[in-house]
Amino acid sequence: MVWTRNPLSLVHRATPTAADRKVKALQQVRYTQDLWITIGAVMALLTAIRLIRLALRFMYPPSPPPMPTFSEKLPQEEVQPGHSGRISWRRLPYAVLSAFRIVAFRLQITIGPGISASVSELTFIFGYISVIFVLLFMNTHDLNAFWYEDRAAHYASSQLPLIVALAGKNNIISFFTGISHEKLNILHRAAARTCLILLWVHAIARVVTGLPQKFDFTHFWMQCGAVGLTAITLAAILSVRPIRTAFFELFLVGHIFLIAIFLLFGYLHARDPDYGDYIWPALVLWAFDRLLRLGTLVLNNRLGRTRHPHEGTATVELLSQDTIRLTLRRRMNWKAGQHAYVVLPTISDLPSEAHPFTISTISKSLDGTDGSEEKDVTFLIRGRSGFTARLKEHASGQGNSTVPAFIDGPYGCPPDLTTNHTCILIAGGSGVSYILPLLLDLVHNARAGRSSVRRIVFVWAVREPEHLKWISKILNEAMAQAQSTQLSIDPRIYITGPKFSPSLTELSMNDRRSEGGDSVPVSPVTEASDEKTMGPLSEKTSDQKLGLSPWMAINLIHGRPSISKILQEEISVSSGPVSVDVAGPSALSRAVSNALATKITSPISVLRGAPSVSLHVEVFGM
Repeated sequence: MVWTRNPLSLVHRATPTAADRKVKALQQVRYTQDLWITIGAVMALLTAIRLIRLALRFMYPPSPPPMPTFSEKLPQEEVQPGHSGRISWRRLPYAVLSAFRIVAFRLQITIGPGISASVSELTFIFGYISVIFVLLFMNTHDLNAFWYEDRAAHYASSQLPLIVALAGKNNIISFFTGISHEKLNILHRAAARTCLILLWVHAIARVVTGLPQKFDFTHFWMQCGAVGLTAITLAAILSVRPIRTAFFELFLVGHIFLIAIFLLFGYLHARDPDYGDYIWPALVLWAFDRLLRLGTLVLNNRLGRTRHPHEGTATVELLSQDTIRLTLRRRMNWKAGQHAYVVLPTISDLPSEAHPFTISTISKSLDGTDGSEEKDVTFLIRGRSGFTARLKEHASGQGNSTVPAFIDGPYGCPPDLTTNHTCILIAGGSGVSYILPLLLDLVHNARAGRSSVRRIVFVWAVREPEHLKWISKILNEAMAQAQSTQLSIDPRIYITGPKFSPSLTELSMNDRRSEGGDSVPVSPVTEASDEKTMGPLSEKTSDQKLGLSPWMAINLIHGRPSISKILQEEISVSSGPVSVDVAGPSALSRAVSNALATKITSPISVLRGAPSVSLHVEVFGM
């Protein structure tokens, strides 16, 4: 083998023999297979874990809590703690599980301004990157470019189906592992950026070491490669968080357009050397996802079929200065906590522009039945910028109105909370659109006798008391339905803005103090009024204007919630598993994660009898 080196290059290249080329071809195939075997093994492990959990849930379904021996509900103060304080080594598996949850999911590591990731996420990301680059530079004879320049392209191309699958709303990875596509999105971005690096390694190594006539840019397939590389590079630039956040609609349209160009021209580039088989499966997966979404859109909106006029429209209501309620009447089913994409042609810049929002209602009836075939699909939307700002302007100018609307979904893999004893639901601002349906679903399952949940703590931090109008009517209905069950609901609303009117305390039946601020328990004496006619709060604000029912006791608290105190108090008195669900600003999610990484859920506490605690953080967004 004759060695030559370009003094201006950072790589060196050998003059290969025919035997070298044969070995190189075999290595590229074998190492690509090894990479996919590794990825397949990880997916198989996650699938096995999910199947085991489903099997255990099937063998031990949730059952309603035992009936008390007296007619009154058991007060929270009399709920006995589920631990003795003495270490029991029989609880070692639960202690190990608690330690794993703390280390893997609750410890957050800052990776950029306002950006953090859990240890599990970073493990998957860096594990994936490490495997790829170890295989890339393995057996390259002192980093001789001849051995890795094309191998990099092979790895990049072979990962395209995985990248597309991780981004798709309907993907086989979510189907088998139960991990929702929005949580897989962080791995999608990591894999896509790794692919970009590999493609640039391939291109630079080829150009720097000198392109023979067969590979110069006079050939169409080489020109296609340059176009594809440019397209994926621009797509990566648009996906950088500050750009993605500031120009989301530009990112959304540009990302789809640029990736389509990349896949098409990448296929044309790789087809000539007979490596197009790496790329066309990605195109098939992308087309399959789009086809399923189109089918869902047609089915949900009964397109092309005789339908009621409301099946093509949505009702728009302005609830407060910056909050809109969007309601669609549709024949569809969804799970509590799922989201859907909404298309409003007369509001959007582009008629086909779709935006995702969490569904704030459930598809079942609160009385434990399936309810009617047609359901209200309701969204609570904060008007900020872009599409939501235009929607807010429409609601402000038109009042309550109807607009043409289409819905695509549902999507997401929300948790099943019915096997827990206590559920702590925490939301900040519009995050209530995620935790409210979880509460409604628990009430539905309690009425249907399919839940072990005994107690729900509903914590909502919101700036203005008038925002109670967002959920007052449905919260009233849920509390009323829970009265005939053994389910105890403790709703706590924290008002973080200017102190609200003292008139809210006039109807108070007790004087309980609560954490995080001045507690104002309210027990109204008037029936809830029509939410559509409620005006803004004034000095004469009454519980009727807040939409509260006569039997409903709710803690209105001025100030911010003390997350650690709430969690510690509720976990310490629970006699069974506890689920904590949080949705809202990233600071709130971090506060909950940090609180559950302390001694209240430590392995020692679990060995002493403390209940196991699971945490679900709603992570949604591009």
